[in-house]
Amino acid sequence: MNNVWMVASGKGGTGKSSLVVNLGAALAMEGLRVVVVDLSVGLRCLDLCLGLDDRVLFDLIDVLSGNCRPRDAILKHSTIEKLWLLPAAQNRSMDEITEKSLDALCRQLAEQFDMVLLDCPPGLEPIPQRASAVAGRAILVTTTEATAIRDTERLVTEFTAKGLTDLYLVVNRYCSEHLKSNLIPSETEIADSVGIPLLGTIPEDEAVTLATLRCEPMLIRQPSTPAGRVFTALARRLPGKDFL
Repeated sequence: MNNVWMVASGKGGTGKSSLVVNLGAALAMEGLRVVVVDLSVGLRCLDLCLGLDDRVLFDLIDVLSGNCRPRDAILKHSTIEKLWLLPAAQNRSMDEITEKSLDALCRQLAEQFDMVLLDCPPGLEPIPQRASAVAGRAILVTTTEATAIRDTERLVTEFTAKGLTDLYLVVNRYCSEHLKSNLIPSETEIADSVGIPLLGTIPEDEAVTLATLRCEPMLIRQPSTPAGRVFTALARRLPGKDFL
């Protein structure tokens, strides 16, 4: 399922969910039918980030347990025509997401949508491990912090061992001034350390924070900021098989 991408990070606070929201929006604006799936059971956030929190009736666990059909739980974005969300559950156990049930759901979604983005909770266990056995490709999100880079290296080792080798790196919240002061490694040095191809570098951009506060993708109001241009560029590279 090459159109099923998992998005993961070794630690929290890397801006992974923000990447999912804005990359999903950018892909949809490029004309693709996109569904983002929130796998953060108990700590869902994509419904808030997309301004859809007041419309959630059913969730991912309802779908996996057979309480409703996927189309009953999937929400269409009010502004971006080809963007949908399958929200996570707030008060259920992550043990209810099994590898088998997640695989079946992703196969169904892959037939209905051009792109499926799985927003995984940070770390390794258990949801990211299960998602890595289902997804065809993965984006690993890190910042320039040494702890985030080291945790990303661990993700690469674990996911590769499970057979997921189509891995790509996004360095988020990159500050070029810190690079000039020799406070951080360059993005290419980070990619070399992690050992997977660098897909893109997203600069520190206040527009991303403001959009999060407004509960909307930043591309709705500020598509031409530095980060906005990167999200659009990533969207144009992702769909093809030979985008590197």
